[in-house]
Amino acid sequence: MNDRQSLPSAPSLGKSMSDVFASPSEVFQSLKNTAPSPILWVAPFIATLLIVVVSVVMIFTNESLKAEMKDVQSKAIQKMVDEKKLTQEDADKAETRAESMGSMMIAFGIIGGVIFVAAFYFGGALFLWLANKTILKSAVGYGKHLEMYGIASWIGVLGGIITVLMMAGLGSMAATPSGALALLGSFDPTNKLHMFLASLNIFSIWQTAVIGIGLSKFSDKQTGAGMGVAFALWIVWVALSILLGIAR
Repeated sequence: MNDRQSLPSAPSLGKSMSDVFASPSEVFQSLKNTAPSPILWVAPFIATLLIVVVSVVMIFTNESLKAEMKDVQSKAIQKMVDEKKLTQEDADKAETRAESMGSMMIAFGIIGGVIFVAAFYFGGALFLWLANKTILKSAVGYGKHLEMYGIASWIGVLGGIITVLMMAGLGSMAATPSGALALLGSFDPTNKLHMFLASLNIFSIWQTAVIGIGLSKFSDKQTGAGMGVAFALWIVWVALSILLGIAR
């Protein structure tokens, strides 16, 4: 019998979904030395993709959200005109072309969202594994870190569902469980302070804390050490996303 066959089974999908909210320490401790279980990351990955699809469709079909999106695009184009990166004629053509594309914009939005989520999902697990391996000296492999990240992602899935409901109910893309809610009606996605407030999402912070617990269990270190690594990576991500203009 090989080593993989002798390993105990990983927690079930249902148990991992419930325990990540109720007792994350226990679920990650029991996950550490178990046989591979791809369903633990595949299921939340698919759930995240579904939320992205619903969000994109809602933004381009809800009149309030569509108008807000158009206003954001117009401001971005006008900024390029002001900075001499685009002529006014080209700017007018770009806006006209965007308005005429209709359903194509939804398709592009979905494709872009799926690519972003996939890169963030697998890249995020990779950085967690590398940080845990180099800083906390964990011997647990990438596959288990991907499973841990997937389990923690159920918190993000819950946050995504709540965000979709808030955006639909309040008719604004700033209607998220974050600091951006205080700027409802005046949120400017080009303003770095506004982007920073949007990054202070309750569910993102909660998920980061849970990931920190997972890192500590995988490395047999104190919880504070794992959380320190997790939040350091989160801060780096927030800073980069603001600089790149993708913080939401």
